[in-house]
Amino acid sequence: MNKLELLSPAGDLQIFKAAINSGADAVYFGGDLFGARAYAKNFSIEDAKEAIKYAHLHGAKAYLTVNTLLKNLEIEGKLYEYLKAYVENGVDAFIVQDFGVFNFIRTYFPDTHIHVSTQASLCTEYGAKFFENLGASRIVTAREISINEISRIHSACPDLEIESFVHGALCVCYSGQCLMSSILGGRSGNRGRCAQPCRLPYEAFDDKNNKLNKKGNYILSPKDFCTIRYLPEMIEAGVMSFKIEGRMKQIDYATGVLSVYRHYIDQYLYKGAANYSVSDEDITRLLNSGNRSGFTDLYLHSHNGPEMMTFEAPSHTKAESSNADISERKIKVNCKVSANLGKELQVTFMDDNGNEGKFTGNVIEKAQNRVTSKEDIVKAISGLGNTSFEIDKLNIDYDDDIFLPVSALKTARREAIAKLTAVLSTEKNKIVVPFEELKVQRNIQASPKAFITLLKEEQIKALKNFDFIDAIAVPSHLFETAKQYFSGKVYIYLPAVFRRSKIKSLDIDDRADGVIAASYDELGYLSSIKYPQEKVILDHRVYTFNNRSVKSFEKLGFNYSCIPYELSLKELKHRDNYNSQMIIYSRIPMMITANCTVKNTIGCKKTNSQITLVDRKNESFIVACDCNNCYNTIYNSKRYMAFDLKDELLSLGVKEFRLDFTVESESETEEILNLYKDVFIKNQPFKFKEDFTKGHLKRGVE
Repeated sequence: MNKLELLSPAGDLQIFKAAINSGADAVYFGGDLFGARAYAKNFSIEDAKEAIKYAHLHGAKAYLTVNTLLKNLEIEGKLYEYLKAYVENGVDAFIVQDFGVFNFIRTYFPDTHIHVSTQASLCTEYGAKFFENLGASRIVTAREISINEISRIHSACPDLEIESFVHGALCVCYSGQCLMSSILGGRSGNRGRCAQPCRLPYEAFDDKNNKLNKKGNYILSPKDFCTIRYLPEMIEAGVMSFKIEGRMKQIDYATGVLSVYRHYIDQYLYKGAANYSVSDEDITRLLNSGNRSGFTDLYLHSHNGPEMMTFEAPSHTKAESSNADISERKIKVNCKVSANLGKELQVTFMDDNGNEGKFTGNVIEKAQNRVTSKEDIVKAISGLGNTSFEIDKLNIDYDDDIFLPVSALKTARREAIAKLTAVLSTEKNKIVVPFEELKVQRNIQASPKAFITLLKEEQIKALKNFDFIDAIAVPSHLFETAKQYFSGKVYIYLPAVFRRSKIKSLDIDDRADGVIAASYDELGYLSSIKYPQEKVILDHRVYTFNNRSVKSFEKLGFNYSCIPYELSLKELKHRDNYNSQMIIYSRIPMMITANCTVKNTIGCKKTNSQITLVDRKNESFIVACDCNNCYNTIYNSKRYMAFDLKDELLSLGVKEFRLDFTVESESETEEILNLYKDVFIKNQPFKFKEDFTKGHLKRGVE
C-alpha cells in the first residue's frame, strides 16, 4: 500500500505553514493565475517559494492548482513562464483540468507530476486508465462516486495514485460540468469564478403547476460532507490521498479539521480497521469548525437522496472562531560531535531518513588554561531554538584536555544545520524543455453542414420534412427509431456522465456512423474496445478550449470535436475550427447532477420526469431526469440562438453547425428547423419572437 497522505488546502502562507505543523503530509494552493479559486487571496511566487521550501524541510509536499480551462492567448503567452517558476522552486505536482495544459506539462516539464483534477469528472477505471496511459501520476476522483467504484478504479490501475475529497463543501453538479454561474452571470466555474447559484432559493413545480418542495427552497444546496467514519473503507478501496476542501477557509478551520483527520488516519495506521472508532466529541469538533445543516457522507454508499441537501439553511455556520496559534512542528535529529585532540572538529546532524548536514574544521588544540568540558559542548550544540529542529539523541566523542572556543562550536552547529536544511528543502533539478509557441494554420470551410442531436422520439419524427440535414445523433435506445425516420448518417449520443453500473448505456449499434463521447470515461471505454477514433466526436463537455487541447486529441486520433459554450466569437478566431462542430441552437445544459431534484422533492418516479425550477428573479429552468443513467440536467430558461450572427459564424471555418434538441416538442423542433432553413439555406432575414440568449458569443467569460 502507498503511504497514506493527508492533503490540506491553504489560502495563504500562514495557513500553509500551520497546515504542515498540524500534521498535513501535503498542501495544495493556488498561484495568481489559472486556479479554480480566483477570488481567494492566493500565493505570489515569493510566497510559493517559501512555502515549498518549508514543506520539503518538514518532509511534506506542495501541489499547485492549475485547474481551470485556458484560452489560446493564455496558454501560449503566459503558461510556460508561470509554470517554469514553480518547477524551478521545486513544486511537487500540478493539479490540472485542461487537456491542453496536461499535455503542455508533459511536453515542457516532463519530470513534474500531474494530478488530474476532480474537474475532469472521473467516475470509472476507463477514465483513470486513459490518463494513466498518458502519464498522469494521480487522479482526483469525482465526488459522486461510491466506495465500490473507487475500489474498481484501484483494481484496474493499481499503480495510479487515487486522491479523494473527504471533508468540506460539496457541489451539486458534477465538477467541470457546471455552466450555471457562467451563463447566468458571466462568472465561470471552469475559470475559477463560480458565483454559487446552487446556494440560492428555488421553487419547484410539476407540469400542473403544483409546488413540490415542501421541505424548503434551497433544493440545489448540498450539505457539507464529512467522511471521517469511513476512512478505513476508503483506504481499503485504494484511496491514498485524503483531500480536505477549503482554500478560501480561515486558518482555524484548516487546522481544526486537519488535526481531527490526522488523529484518525494515525489511529487506523496504529490500530487497524477493527479497532477504528470516531468519538462524538470529534464529530462535534468538526461540526463546530463549519457545516451546512449538518453533514453528509458524500455518495460513498448512496447514489443520491434528500438527506444530502440543506433545504432550509444553505449558509456555512460554525462555532465562534478561535485564534489558531500553531507552533512549528520540530524535526527530530540525532547529533554526533567528534572533538579529539589534534583532529578537526566534526559536527553532524542526521534525521530519521539518513539525511545529514556535516561541519568539519578547526583543528583541536590542547588546553593551555581553561578546558572545554562535555557540558560546554552540550550547551553550545543544543541551541537549536530558532531552527526547525530539535535534538533527539546527542553523541559526543571528545578528549578531556582540549580547548574549543564557544564561538567555534556555535559556528559548527549553525553550518551543519544549514547544510541539513539545504538537503531537506532543496528539490532535485527537474527537466525543463525550451518553449516553442504552437503555430496553427487556420483552415476555412465555405459551407458548414447541419448536424442535429435529439433526445426524444417526437423530435425525430419532426425530421421527415427537412432534407438539408447531413447527420443526426440520438441516445442508443432511440437508434432504431432514428433509422426509420432519417436516411442520413446516424450517430449515437453517449450519456453526459458514464458510471460503471450503467455500462449498457454505452452499447453501440454496429450500423451507427459514430458516437458523440461526452466524458473522459467514455473515451477510455471506447479505447478499451478499440472503437475507431475517427468515428468519435468529442462533445462540448470534453473541453477543447484551446488549440493545445485540439492538437493533443488529434495526436490520439480524435480529430472531430464540438466547440465549448464559453468561448466568444473573438476567441474562436484564434481557434482551429476546421474539424469542429459549433452549437448554434440549444437549451444550454447548465448542470448535470447525480442528485435528483424530483426524488428529493416528490420521490423517485423512474419515468424520465420533468419539473420546473423558478428562481428569485422569476426565471424558469427545466430539470429533466435521465432515469436510464440516473442523473438530472438543468437547462437554461432561455433558448440559446446564434442564427442572427450568420455572417460571423461563417467566418469561423467550422465543419458543421449543430442544433441540440433536448426538451422540445415535435412542433417546436419543426419551428427551429424551419427557421434554420430560412436563414442558412434560403438566406432570409432572421425573425424570432421569443426572447433568447447568445450565451458567451459576444460577452465571453473572464
